[in-house]
Amino acid sequence: MGRRRLHRIRLSLDRSRALPRGRLRAALGPAVSVAEALVVAAFVLAAALALDHTVVAQALRGRVTGDAIQRLVGVLAVVGGLTALGLAYLARFQRRLVSTRRQLLVFGVCCLACVVTAKALLVLDARLLPQWRGLVYLTPLSAFAIFFAVIYGQREAIAAGLILAMLVGLAVHTGMGFSQPLPIVAVLLSGALFSALASRRIRKRTRLLKIGLLAGLLHVALIFSFHLLRGRLRFDGMPPFDLLWGLANGLGVGMLMTILLPIIELVFDVATDIRLLELTDQDQPLLRSLVTLAPSTDNHSRRVARLAEAAADAIGANSLLALVGSYYHDIGKMTKPEYYIENQMDGENPHDRLRPSLSALIIGSHVKDGVELAFEARLPHAVTDIIEQHHGTSSIEYFLDRYLKQAGEGATLDAAFFRYPGPKPATKEAAIVMIADAVEAASRTLDRPIPSRIEALVKRITAARLLDGQLEDCRLTLSEVHLIEQALFRVLCSMYHARIEYPTPPPAPVPAGR
Repeated sequence: MGRRRLHRIRLSLDRSRALPRGRLRAALGPAVSVAEALVVAAFVLAAALALDHTVVAQALRGRVTGDAIQRLVGVLAVVGGLTALGLAYLARFQRRLVSTRRQLLVFGVCCLACVVTAKALLVLDARLLPQWRGLVYLTPLSAFAIFFAVIYGQREAIAAGLILAMLVGLAVHTGMGFSQPLPIVAVLLSGALFSALASRRIRKRTRLLKIGLLAGLLHVALIFSFHLLRGRLRFDGMPPFDLLWGLANGLGVGMLMTILLPIIELVFDVATDIRLLELTDQDQPLLRSLVTLAPSTDNHSRRVARLAEAAADAIGANSLLALVGSYYHDIGKMTKPEYYIENQMDGENPHDRLRPSLSALIIGSHVKDGVELAFEARLPHAVTDIIEQHHGTSSIEYFLDRYLKQAGEGATLDAAFFRYPGPKPATKEAAIVMIADAVEAASRTLDRPIPSRIEALVKRITAARLLDGQLEDCRLTLSEVHLIEQALFRVLCSMYHARIEYPTPPPAPVPAGR
């Protein structure tokens, strides 16, 4: 009965458009599904098994003592508490990471792999000579921090680094050979935090090597400091091997992530800065085809890219993503270039022979065609989203007005028919491309593009998008919208700046007798 009632509420709200579909599902769906709870429980049990497998093995054989049971319960409690804390943080601030079981599973597997690696290094370390010990400093916590920063973001990487460092400390505490896990936790956590913060913009593959080298040097400095703190450093003998392991950790992480980054981009469909820079190359097949089939659309896209890049910089958004999204946002026009006004060179407009409803259908189809071309070319998902969302559900006003004039009072088609299919922009970059696209197209209609007219145009188009509800899902604040307006105004003024009219030189005198 409860499910039927919930289903009726969902349908009624959906039909009334009280909430967008994504928000509706999030509002009416359960906080944690059974499958997600099973994934979390499996992670906790697997982590506990990795941290103290001997006690778990004894418990399965029925040969466990009271002390071992207490130890097992303690491990489960600590791992469960840290896992719950991490999930609460992600669910509160980064809901998209735990919004799907696939994302949650990938996150859990990576965390579990780090814990298993630390435990394996501890087991191996116990078999080495005392002067060679310290292999736990090879735990690639910095590599996982870089991975999370590239895939999900810096906040997620920092949260994961904190949780993983504590789990590694628990592995050291339950292991043999280390009486004080604090130095290990501090060293590995510092390297992970540094790596996550330094991975915000990776525009050269060699930057990963630099990050790894600096993280290794940071490890060495902290390990050296702890030796000084405990008074165990001897300058008359061989330096401790854990200094070497700490440096090797950073160097290994840099080389490993440099090799794995292209694979990560492909498998996880991530728009890293390196991948985006590759897409700006004008030798890309889609951009070459756009220049050939729709040269004026390509020119329009480049102007939009200049506007969007400046606007994204103004509010601290991903300017490179906005630039690439602008380059590709109109690639769908290649399928029918002659139906778009900028590509009509001979003055003949095929829309003059079509009904307004059919013309609106053709114009709106370039969004769907662009998404299909993007999927065929395997563009990153973030770029494909901009192509799909750069018009949102805005109105195709010209053909709507034309239809209403022709139909008069006998209009039968719903005005929603003359709207783009959507969805609305879900990111700041997509919203910026939407505004920049509309502003650039409208600026071409200005007879005298003086600053006052340009400013009025930018404000009018931005206000129209706000009132139409196109910016309600992209998390733009009004102050950021104002900064976007200022950036677009400055760039448009530079595009249409006045030039000095040079005097025409007088004709050269003709020599006499000729």
